[in-house]
Amino acid sequence: MRRFPAVVAIVGLAVAFGFAVIYTLVLLFPSSEQVEIRTAPTLATSTPQSVDEEEPEEIRLQPGGALPLKIDRETRDQLSAAARAVVDPSGPARRAVDVATSGTIWYGEVYGETPDTDAYYVVASIDRMYFWTQMGTGPWKYQGDFDARVCEPTVPAALNRAWGTGFYGCDRRSTPESAPRTP
Repeated sequence: MRRFPAVVAIVGLAVAFGFAVIYTLVLLFPSSEQVEIRTAPTLATSTPQSVDEEEPEEIRLQPGGALPLKIDRETRDQLSAAARAVVDPSGPARRAVDVATSGTIWYGEVYGETPDTDAYYVVASIDRMYFWTQMGTGPWKYQGDFDARVCEPTVPAALNRAWGTGFYGCDRRSTPESAPRTP
């Protein structure tokens, strides 16, 4: 008879643990109907305008403000060409040219005083971390490759916040506040 309360307690704990595990799995792996798809925030929505209406002035963030951008095929091809122009095809960075067809890409803009001083950044994770920059409408410049276990590309803090990442450079002690704020 003394064993009965202990058995009930053990069974109760096992059931509670089972429910906790199932609940955790449901939270971590939602069904396809529950998955929320998010896109980068947009600044303004526009309505179709007739030919007679004036074009509205471009809405710009304050200098230093950053936005994540969606990368397109043309930009990927430009990045690949920029890497192809400077990368040794037999060296460790040879896969930088693969940015045109593969990899996880972070692409964003840091606003300058004018569109000509806006800075664009791309970090691609393929087999290593690869890094490009562009000023205004100038050409993309391949900045190099990084072994993420040792070092990461230096990206302005505002863009790190927009991306939700931590690419603060080679000094692992860096913080968002100490990361460079200008291109």
